[in-house]
Amino acid sequence: MVPILGIVLLVLATAGLTADLAMAESVPFNCTILNDGYAVRINVSNPANADRSCLVSCRFSTHQSSFEAQFMCAHMVPARANDVEMCTKPSGGAQLVRQVHGSADCIRR
Repeated sequence: MVPILGIVLLVLATAGLTADLAMAESVPFNCTILNDGYAVRINVSNPANADRSCLVSCRFSTHQSSFEAQFMCAHMVPARANDVEMCTKPSGGAQLVRQVHGSADCIRR
């Protein structure tokens, strides 16, 4: 009987964790290759009602087959701010082709 109770509690805990993750607010962001192909501009929006510390990470393919360029920016972003420019960064000489991954997270400080 005890193992069944343990399984039931595990299922309920997992369901609660899943519900919390589903309620997480997404963070809109853009990682834009600039016209020359050798720099990136990263913008983010903060949909929350409070200032947040935001981190955005973007990864791009390049013309060098074994090389991907990754860019990260972190800044405080005001509450309800839209499309805030976080940073503009050079690629270090590699021409950027397309974005292959990107993520953003904003937390309350």
